[in-house]
Amino acid sequence: MKKVITVLLVLLFAAGMVLTSGQLAAEEPWSDIQDESFDLVVGFDAGGSHDLSARYLQEALVEETGIDIDVVNMPGGIGTEAGYHVSTQDPDENIMFWGHPPAVVFDPATEDVGYTYDDLDPVAAVGTPTFVLAAGEEAPFNSLDELIEYIEENPGEVVVGSQGELHLMHYAIEFILPMDELDYNYVALAGGADVQSNLAGGHIDVGHMSMAAAKPLHDADELTAMVHTSEVVEDIEMMPDVPHVSEYGIEFTEPHYLAAWSPAGTDREKREALNAAMEAAAQNEEFQENMAEMGFIVEHNTVDETEELFGEYYHEELLPGYVEWLEAAREERGN
Repeated sequence: MKKVITVLLVLLFAAGMVLTSGQLAAEEPWSDIQDESFDLVVGFDAGGSHDLSARYLQEALVEETGIDIDVVNMPGGIGTEAGYHVSTQDPDENIMFWGHPPAVVFDPATEDVGYTYDDLDPVAAVGTPTFVLAAGEEAPFNSLDELIEYIEENPGEVVVGSQGELHLMHYAIEFILPMDELDYNYVALAGGADVQSNLAGGHIDVGHMSMAAAKPLHDADELTAMVHTSEVVEDIEMMPDVPHVSEYGIEFTEPHYLAAWSPAGTDREKREALNAAMEAAAQNEEFQENMAEMGFIVEHNTVDETEELFGEYYHEELLPGYVEWLEAAREERGN
């Protein structure tokens, strides 16, 4: 009898172990890739919102899943150098591009960047930074209404600085300050840090930059954030007093989701496993706090949701209007 009881106990223990391992497998869908390492290529220099968000994601992935991610900076072409590099890699390579809509959808459709949207496969959209339109310390206006009124009364005097000319960032400004209605000067700058320094130095009157770049000057009372353009939320915890563009009847919000992309043809199961790992990382408390401090709204998307967001919304709905604007702007400039 004792032997029978012992055998039964062993069998029950073994069944429990099988059940537990099955539960763990269900809870950890990334277990098949847990021992692998991956490169996450960022198309900008270290220290910016793209780089920091990738590194915070890297830290959260290690803590939550044990997956090793190496962040690689490859600046150039407003992110497209990194996009091109990843798009040309073998699908079996463990490499991803940390890409936003300009480098994934809009630039490949309108510029010769060496790849198209179809050359990348979605892994996971994780969230989006927030952008603001800010007035410099000495500017005679502190709100969007005051800015528009000042431009109307002082044509040709106001200088607005943003990131790139005839680019998606420029396109966003056109919705807020349409140049066919308002007479001001638009200056194309290299990036958020360049906008920040030019605004602080008084070289431009208005700056278009990420909330992360604006906050140090905001805290030092060296700028006034007049409006933000988030496509996700209207109230931003980081700067709660900054109104959303919708309060001014502006329907356009800036498409700026950041997502991980793999070379086209990458195994779907591997992408699903990475997506599940990134979902776990997105729930990490420290990750959420770090991102919130940059004005980055964390909102994880599945593989299919990422494809729908970039493929159906950005590529099919928003891109045609952007192309029309770009062609008209180039024709006007004789390009």
